[in-house]
Order: sequence, then structure tokens, then C-alpha cells
Amino acid sequence: MQQNRFFIVLGVIVVVLLAIWMSVFIVYPRQQIAVKRFGQIVRVEQEPGLYFKTPFIDQTVIIDNRLLRYDVPTQSVQVRGGAYYEVDAFFIYRITDPKLFLQRISSGRPQVAAEENLAPRFIDALRAVYGKREFKAALSDERGAMMEEVQQQFSADAGSLGITIVDVRIRKTDLTDAVSEDVYRQMAAEREAAAENIRARGQQERDRIVAEANREYEEIVAAAKRDAEITRGEGQAESIRLLLEARKTNPSFYDFWLAMENYKKLKSTPMVISPNEDFFYYFHNPLATGKAVSPANN
Repeated sequence: MQQNRFFIVLGVIVVVLLAIWMSVFIVYPRQQIAVKRFGQIVRVEQEPGLYFKTPFIDQTVIIDNRLLRYDVPTQSVQVRGGAYYEVDAFFIYRITDPKLFLQRISSGRPQVAAEENLAPRFIDALRAVYGKREFKAALSDERGAMMEEVQQQFSADAGSLGITIVDVRIRKTDLTDAVSEDVYRQMAAEREAAAENIRARGQQERDRIVAEANREYEEIVAAAKRDAEITRGEGQAESIRLLLEARKTNPSFYDFWLAMENYKKLKSTPMVISPNEDFFYYFHNPLATGKAVSPANN
């Protein structure tokens, strides 16, 4: 009897301990736990701590309380005008309404099911935002506004699942191969046109500089010739003045000097003339000074 009583007490203790163990659950900082009773959610515990539930009746469902990230597979997205981009994007979300989340996502793996549910909605938002814009928008400063618009459109769908979209990021936007070739040809044509325009402006500037330089050259040469003629005329006038003054001062010496100059000019000039002519006066009278000798006197 005592042995049977011992096993009964031991069984009671085990049942009590098991009941206590099954009635206690812990919520960790990275978790939020929903308590379900007969398939219905009776409460949600989101603060870390030790909590109790009805043993053998209540069940707990652990839901992640952290920021979660989902990378969408690369999508081919069409922009306005018909061109296509290869878009690589992701979104960051948090489950903020566990009760609504579990009511809308009935699956043994609710997080995976939620992401599979959100992915096509996110892709639809991407396509809608890209489809309203021109080809170059995603490669310009407008990209930030596009991400915000995607987040706004996507958040409404995610909110119906008890999920809050924290951020949306477009990691990479590449052109498809066909579009890349078209863009390359277009860019090459634009660069060639720009280069041709620069060359034309350079040639125009060169012609202007050459014309201006030629004009300045002609002006400088003309001014130099004018100054040279003036200087030559002034020199000749001064020479004549000096000769006239010299003739007045010493006429005989002037005649002698003029004869010597005439002799010098005729150094290599063939002449047929008599030696007795006045032109050779100083040859016959080397001591004479005072008679001008010139071929004109012949």
C-alpha cells in the first residue's frame, strides 16, 4: 500500500510539474508570441518576460520581432517608351500586428508564406513606378523619389497583412543587352555630334584668329612702310640740305667731292669718251679744286 501511495504521489508531482512547465513561456527581446486557444488567437505578448498560459489547451506561435529583409529576384521592368531595365531590389519589413498577420497568413511557416505573398506585390509596385517614367529617370537623382513611391504603394498592401514596410532599396538598375546596345549607339552618335560641333567651333575660331593676325600684319607692314618712306624722305631732304650747305661753305671742295662720287659710280660702266673731255679734268690737274666734273658736262 505504501509503495502504491508513493507512485501515486510521484505521478501527481510529475503531472503538476508538467502542467507548470507547459503553462509557462518566455518572450525574448527578438520575439513576440501569440497565444492560440482552440485555433483562435486570444492574446499577443510582445514585451520580453515570463508569461503563463493554460496548459494542454493554449498553444504559442513565435513571431520574429526584428527587422527582416527580403531580396527580390532580378526583374525585367519596362519604362515609359518601351525600354527595359534589369532591376535588383529588396525591402525591409517588420511584423507589427501579429494577430492580423496570423489571421491572414495560415501556414506552418508564416514568415516564408508572408514573403511569398509580398514579393509579387512589391514587383507590381516596382513596375508601376518605373512604367510612369522615362528611360533615364532610374539613373538620375530621381531614383530616391522612385524608391519612396514604391514604398508608399507597397506599404498599403503589406499593411493588410499586419506588416510594416520600413525601407525599400533598389540596389542595381542595369540595361538589358538589347537596350544597352541601342544606348551605346545613341551615346556614340551624341558624342560624335558634340565632337563635330567642337571641331567646327575650333575651325571657326582658327579662321577668325588667322584673319585677325593677317589684318594686324598688313596694318603693321603698311605702317612700317609708311614710316620708312617718311624717314627716307626726311633723310633725303636732310642729305640735300647738307649738300647745299656744303656747296655754299666751300664750292670748290664740293665740286671735287662730286667729281669723285661720279668717278666711283662709273667704276664698272663701259664708256666711249675722249681723255681730253672735262670729265677727266682732275686726272690732268690733280691739284685743281673748284671745277665740277660730270658726265653731263660732256
